[in-house]
Amino acid sequence: MLELKEYPLGRRAVLGMITPSHDSGYGPYEFDVMSPDGVVALEGRCMVRSLTKKELTRASQDAVNEAEKLATANCSVINYIATATCFVLGNDGEDQLVRAIEDKTGIPATSGGKAVVDALRFMNAHKIITFTPYGNPEVAQTCRDYFHNAGIEIVGEENMSFTNPVDVNNVEPLRILSHITHLAEEHPDAEGVFCVGGCFRTVGIIDDLEKLIGIPVVGTQQANMWKCLQMCGIGDKMPQFGRLLGADRLQGRQSK
Repeated sequence: MLELKEYPLGRRAVLGMITPSHDSGYGPYEFDVMSPDGVVALEGRCMVRSLTKKELTRASQDAVNEAEKLATANCSVINYIATATCFVLGNDGEDQLVRAIEDKTGIPATSGGKAVVDALRFMNAHKIITFTPYGNPEVAQTCRDYFHNAGIEIVGEENMSFTNPVDVNNVEPLRILSHITHLAEEHPDAEGVFCVGGCFRTVGIIDDLEKLIGIPVVGTQQANMWKCLQMCGIGDKMPQFGRLLGADRLQGRQSK
């Protein structure tokens, strides 16, 4: 008989992840790879057709309905991971969305932007460089505004020229590593890196990248997994995924 993992897969925690619709499957795969034994990540989807402000604003309208579906699977936490749409909503709008999900489901919730900010603060990275897919200048500005309002300074950035979100999944991880390495060399005052866009394939390169540049790297997928595990009280250290997931995430634990 084929030996499978112990049932139930989510005996320690069930993570409800609401991801952008264009993800070709690599994002959910990364969550599965990062999930400790006894933790399972379930997927909901919000519609994202293009990386424009109008489309990203509309995407959040799907979030509460998707959260309600995930709630039927007895999720421990629900996370609206679509970081770019959180930037477009703004800090206050993102907070309102998280409260709406909690009110509808009765389950603790968080979101991509909040997870990233908490992760950067946890790593004492208050001056950062950002690597983004945003070819749309209006969307890139929402990212700057979001971090400014959160008290995090962007000291350098590189925005790739993508408007079709499908293209983001196709960027080779070593190409991302090369771009961020050069960016870090240009901004030695940076205390950390944020690689935005859950569809950038970064989980496999973060450990190597940190060793090259000497400062913590926070990717969207990594930050979302870290935040959900923190909220569920799961402290397994996973240094193979970088400093953030290798640290004691339950130190100074916050509820959401």
